[in-house]
Amino acid sequence: MTTPEAPQPTSPEASATAAPARNRLAVLTQRFGPWLVAAALLAWIFDRVPIADAVEALRAASLGAFLAGATGAVLFWFLLESRAYAFLFSRFNAPLSWAEARSLRGLTYMLTPINWNLGTAAIVLHLRRTKQLAAVDVASSLLLYTAADGIVIPSMLLVGGLALPSGTLLGNAAFYAALFVLGQILLLALVMTNAPHWRWLERLRRVRVFQAYRKASIVDLLVLLAARTTYMAGFVLLFWWGSAAFGIELPLAFAIGSMPLVLLSGVVTPGGLGSQQAAMLLLYEPYGEEAAILGFGLAYPVAVILLRVAIGLRYMPDLRAFRAAGEMPLPEDSPAEAEA
Repeated sequence: MTTPEAPQPTSPEASATAAPARNRLAVLTQRFGPWLVAAALLAWIFDRVPIADAVEALRAASLGAFLAGATGAVLFWFLLESRAYAFLFSRFNAPLSWAEARSLRGLTYMLTPINWNLGTAAIVLHLRRTKQLAAVDVASSLLLYTAADGIVIPSMLLVGGLALPSGTLLGNAAFYAALFVLGQILLLALVMTNAPHWRWLERLRRVRVFQAYRKASIVDLLVLLAARTTYMAGFVLLFWWGSAAFGIELPLAFAIGSMPLVLLSGVVTPGGLGSQQAAMLLLYEPYGEEAAILGFGLAYPVAVILLRVAIGLRYMPDLRAFRAAGEMPLPEDSPAEAEA
């Protein structure tokens, strides 16, 4: 009878070698994983719908009407969001004029097509340099801004789902959307108010990244919710108008309910490449031909990205002022301050 060998202990040298290898693998996965997912989704899409059919659908579409709608939507989003930024950062951080906010948003448009988080990081860095703000304070305001989206986006899914039969995907999703909205409202209420006085909740309220929540009033929250609702309504109208230009007859209620799913699918891959087109194919299938859906799915992000880059180019000269501000010392974000 053979006695199994006891496992040999791993040497410190082997462990030290394995750790960097794991770290490199994690970095490579984080960097290239989304692109691999995008490639896999595009392979599935073009296997299902030949690219020649999508090109033919583009030729047959009313591109003039689509581009007019896309141009109007992008300008509307730019003006509205920059105005919301002027309100947000002036209210919770430092005075920021609408002109400064337009420059800020325009410059970050050069980065958001690559990665939404990269665009958000650019906002933090820009305000650190130009306004001498601590990064955690800017992040606090952006966190509150995002919390408004956490109510608005699922609310649109809820509204659209309630208007559709319960047996459909969106109809069934309405219940979960309602739970998510209630959870977001509860979280805001617990952090923004002073009661109840639970120990863990008191500690959470003292965390510096939640300072904007603590400063915000109900009026502030309503202003942000109104701004984000109007902003997201622009996406609904663009999807509804733009898809019609490709012969896709989306009911308005379905456009409202499906818009959040299409937008959220875009976080999976860089710029929503592959993921948004796949979501549109699956969601819009009952309302149009697959080639037309894919044609719209390809035209929509390209048009939006190019129009936003055009706006960004308008503000490129402002980078000189940003670089000049970069020579000034940055405020420190110490761990002690973050908990203050």
